[in-house]
Amino acid sequence: MSKAHQTIGKPGFQGYNKSMWNKLKKIFSSTAFNIFLIVALAAAVIYFTMRKDGDAIMSVLSNVSIPMVIGMVCLMVLERLILGWSLKLECNQTYPKYTLLQGFVNAYTAGLFCNITPGASGGQVAQGYIFRKQGIPVTSSIGILWLDFIVYQATMTVFVLVLILLRFSYFYNNFSKFFLLVLAGFAVSSGIIVFLFFVANSPRFYTWLTTSGLRLAHKLHIVKDIDKAMESLDKALYEFNKEIVVLRNHKKMIVMLSLSVVVRLLIYYSIPFFCAKALRIPVGIDRLIDIIALSSYVAMINAFLPMPGSAGGTEATFILMFSTIFSHTDAASIMILWRSITFYQTLIIGGLVFMYGKMQKDVPIDESKELPRTYAAESLKEEMAGL
Repeated sequence: MSKAHQTIGKPGFQGYNKSMWNKLKKIFSSTAFNIFLIVALAAAVIYFTMRKDGDAIMSVLSNVSIPMVIGMVCLMVLERLILGWSLKLECNQTYPKYTLLQGFVNAYTAGLFCNITPGASGGQVAQGYIFRKQGIPVTSSIGILWLDFIVYQATMTVFVLVLILLRFSYFYNNFSKFFLLVLAGFAVSSGIIVFLFFVANSPRFYTWLTTSGLRLAHKLHIVKDIDKAMESLDKALYEFNKEIVVLRNHKKMIVMLSLSVVVRLLIYYSIPFFCAKALRIPVGIDRLIDIIALSSYVAMINAFLPMPGSAGGTEATFILMFSTIFSHTDAASIMILWRSITFYQTLIIGGLVFMYGKMQKDVPIDESKELPRTYAAESLKEEMAGL
């Protein structure tokens, strides 16, 4: 046996291997690496997009209306402002001094960290950090974020369902393979809410999940630590059930929050339509519903993309889908402008807003309103340190 093969089984090699793996995990989870990955993937997509008809795309982009671009940026800022208002509305139930400006800072922080972390995993962690600086205890912010998640997920699911039903036959006939992915993404999004409601309201299913279900997931290597998974599930269900009570007792507020989500979705999903108008690409108002539907379908497929900001996959999916109603050149041109306004704008403004929020003096926390849950603050510190 060669020396190289003899070395593999030795503890020193195993320790080196583990050390290298830990270093790689640290690199892959770092903000700097994720930003680099976003730029690299976007650049690769732009390169392959421009390689064939780059001159034609540049010609279309050169016709852009600057006033309309400014207007679309203002629309996206308004979308964040509406989310900030929603967070203010939720916070004011317990913290009446929470302001719209604080909500706006928190909303852009969410957008920034959702975009620069894999699977948008860092958004709520960063929000919790900002909430704590703004004087909202960690245990209270967890409840606020749970309520925001439930309302958004449920409203978005109904919104997309309506779009799927309105345009099912047309889009299924035009690109059935992609539409299956859309349906799968919709199933994942709606399944989250259905699963939580089912677990919370079915003692028999909960018992199966916490016994046979966790053991099966452990055997399939989906769950590594059963005890830790059980603890996380209990925490999640505790917060979920607590917010269900809020949903039942604050129906007027929930209606207002749901309407705000609808307005935000309409703004976000209609941006490609305004991009086409800004680029002077012929498109009638009769195509608005189709464009909103296609935008929502791109978002559904993004649920399967683990890269930070769904970089690379989002751009490619957008071009493939929008090429069904625009030429490839026009679809690529719209994508470049759309991605700049919806994604890179959030990175730039979100970065500035987050730095502003981070530099603000910490608001003293009323400890009497913080529930005795020792894991919450320490867990938030550890997760925020990794972003």
